[in-house]
Parts: sequence; structure tokens; C-alpha cells
Amino acid sequence: MPSVATLPRSAQVLVAAERPTLAQVRVLHRVASQDIEERSRLAALFADGGLPGTKDRQRLAALAFALGRYSDAEDQLDAKEPYGQALLGLIYAALDDAAEAKTNLSAAMKSLPEARPELARVLLDAGQDDEAEKVIAQVPEGVERDFLNGRLLEARAQVEAAIKCYEAALEAEPAHVESAFKLGVLLDRIGDDDLAAEHYLVCADASPAYLAGVTNLGILYEERGEPNAAVDCFRQVLAYNPRDSRALSLLRDARSSRTMYYDEREERERERMEKIMRTSVNDFELSVRSRNCLAKMNIFTLGDLLRITEQEMLSYKNFGETSLKEVKEMLAARNLRLGMFREGDERSISKADQKILGESIEKLELTPKTAQVLENLGVSRIGDLAQYTDLDLYRAPGSGQSVVQELATALGAFGVAVRKPEIR
Repeated sequence: MPSVATLPRSAQVLVAAERPTLAQVRVLHRVASQDIEERSRLAALFADGGLPGTKDRQRLAALAFALGRYSDAEDQLDAKEPYGQALLGLIYAALDDAAEAKTNLSAAMKSLPEARPELARVLLDAGQDDEAEKVIAQVPEGVERDFLNGRLLEARAQVEAAIKCYEAALEAEPAHVESAFKLGVLLDRIGDDDLAAEHYLVCADASPAYLAGVTNLGILYEERGEPNAAVDCFRQVLAYNPRDSRALSLLRDARSSRTMYYDEREERERERMEKIMRTSVNDFELSVRSRNCLAKMNIFTLGDLLRITEQEMLSYKNFGETSLKEVKEMLAARNLRLGMFREGDERSISKADQKILGESIEKLELTPKTAQVLENLGVSRIGDLAQYTDLDLYRAPGSGQSVVQELATALGAFGVAVRKPEIR
């Protein structure tokens, strides 16, 4: 049996001093359903016959429920004990048996208050709004009550009032992904794309991510004509489940859009870069010695400089460190560097020159959140990132869409990129 220290991250709640809450059990169920690797670890844990440090059958039942092994979960439960009744309610809700879910949760909430919002969820899912309203009124004021009221008002087509409730829930708990998702959907429907994207991004940055929101964010980006951003979202979903057929289909569509989509800003940037590439090196303030050396190397334009590496330049006779420093300073003043447009080099981080690979990640000037993600991974140098793909980074604890995008932007300033393996 594994030790507590080696447990899957999501299973830590099952062996904590306090019994997992019903809300935590629901999140564990979501993680197991959307994350193939984590599900495999949880399944291995269940196959080993238990949880380290505890023989609590209710905790093992929660693990079985998370894996969708509902019969196994039911076998572990005492149907006369409140927590057992509540877990049975979650099981029947997952099986779409609203009547049995209602019976068990109603019995449980007499002595287990946290069963009350779970009963409200079941009633709302079953379309029993009036009954749900009575139960919600007994839920203590706070995030869960705001969320449930939002769902109730949304079911009654009171969209503006529902939005206010979801906003109240998010104000109290900014990472409340269910409220963020619901808000994103409603704002998307009324045409407020920018605000919808902000709330879907909460889902993409959450830990664990709320993948339904990530998928919607990708679809929204594609509808707005931002196929590159859409591709990133679908890749994030596939980082957790490479066999997600919908995400694979959406990814293919986004890639097709990317090849066909004409972006005027991208075209202007391409024309600007082409102009830079054609610029003669004689237009810059270089010493006569440096110009002569460059001419002997058949380097006449800025584009020629961007296709040659520092090591190759130093290998030429009479081209020394002084001339190299002069050329590098001239390029740096224009946010350029030697070798950044080398032919045949896709500027993968694994192709970056050794000097850049050796630089501390502090050079990237990252936000505290992203820096913490890298610290947790043991990444201290830019070169350490070479072992990670974007799919690895999406799955890293505390990571998400914003973190990976920040890393891509920061690395791009050095002419390198996070590796993105092909997904078919």
C-alpha cells in the first residue's frame, strides 16, 4: 500500500484528519472523470484495497464513487448513518435517479447540514425549482447559497438576477469555477464576449481545471477569429485526456482556421519583419573592422545576422569577442539576437544556444504565480524547461492557461518556445 506522501494529489483529501466534505468528494469525481492519468492512479489505489493510515469504509466509498464504481461504493456504506446516506445521495444523483437521491439526502440533512446544498442541486437538476427554492432558503448565506440562487434564477429565465448571484459568489470566492462557468455561458449568450472569456479563463487557470470552461473558451476564441488561442485551449483539455474526441475535433478545426484565417495585424507584422530582414548592416553604426569581417563572411543584411549563431561567427578568422559584442549590442537594441531566424530551426527551446539555456528563470521576469509553478517543478534555469512540453506545464500544480501563455511570451522574447508535441 502506498504511503500518504506518495498518494495521488487529488486523493490527499481522503486521508486528511477531517473526513472529506461532500463538495470535495464531488470535485474528486470530476477530476477522475476528466484526467486520465490521475484516474489511473486513483484506480491503482482502490485496487490496492484501501487508503494508507485509515480503514474508514466511508473514505473508501468516496474513492469508489469518484471512480464511478457505484456498486462498490454502496457496498462500503451504512445506509442508516448520515454521511453514508449523503454519499448514497451523490451516487443516485450520478445515476440520474433523482427520487432515490432526494430520499437519501433528505434523511442525511437532518443531522448533516452539508447535505442540504447537495439536495438543492439534485432538485435543480430534476427541474423541481419550487422545492429547490425552499431548500436553498435554509442554506447558510455564502458562496454556495449565491451559486444555488443563481441556478434557480437561471432556471426561471431571470438572467440578469442570475448573473448578479454568480458574481456575488465569485466576489466571495474568486476561484469558484462553477459560478465562473455559469457566468461565462450567460455572458456568451448575451454577446459580452470579453467578459465571458474572462470568466472562462478562471476555469482554465483553476487547479484542478474546469475543462468544460476551457473548451468553451476555445470555442469563443475561434468564433472571435483567434485560432492560435483556441488551439492552446483545446491542447489544455487534451493534456488531461488525449482521447477526448470532441477536443480533438475542435483542435483540428482550429488548426484549419489558423491556416486560412487572414489577420491584418499579422500581415503588417510580417511585412515589417521582412523589411528588417532586408536592411543592410551598413545602415548601422558598426566599426569598419566589424563591417569588413561581416562582408568576408557574406553577411550583408540583418536577415543574414539572424540566421547565424554566435559560435559560427566566432569560428571565422579575425572575428573576435570585441566585434561580436558590438554586433550583439546592435541587435539587442532592436530586440533581436543572433540565430533567432536560423533556417530550418523552429526556435524550439531545445534548439536555443547554451548561453540562453543557462540563464536563470529570473531573467524571464515572471509573475509570482508562474514563478511558483516553476519552483514546484524544480526549474531554476531556462534550459530546465526543455524537458517540459506545454501539455506537461498545463498539468503542473497551480498552472493553467495564463501560466503557460506567460511562459510562451517570456520565452518568445529570447527567440525560443515551449515545445508543443503533435496531437492527432
